[in-house]
Amino acid sequence: MGRSNDFWDSFREVLWIAKSTVTTFWFWAPIFFMAYVIFQMWLMFFVHPFTLAILPIALGIYGIRNEEKRIKARYRLGQAKRMFGTHGIGANPEPMKKSEWEVERTVEQYENLLKTKKKQGKKK
Repeated sequence: MGRSNDFWDSFREVLWIAKSTVTTFWFWAPIFFMAYVIFQMWLMFFVHPFTLAILPIALGIYGIRNEEKRIKARYRLGQAKRMFGTHGIGANPEPMKKSEWEVERTVEQYENLLKTKKKQGKKK
């Protein structure tokens, strides 16, 4: 039994040493560095440099487009705004409701229709 216990004790010691070695930073540092070097060599020989430029350019264009959309949404630049006479000095215009905008457009179309009918009536 003494020999069996000695074997298991030494086996556990080997496992503890292996665990302490594998879980340290300095064990993995050269392995990760070598993987980085191999990856860089692979990029150098097998990937064209312009291919690496595509992703940052695409991200830049996407970011610019989203920034414009965000600014328009934040400051409501796409909406029609109106100032009333009752607004105080320094008051900002209020966005018009969609129904108000449609009513105003319909009234303008009606006024234009009346003008064209007047012109046609005068020509007769």
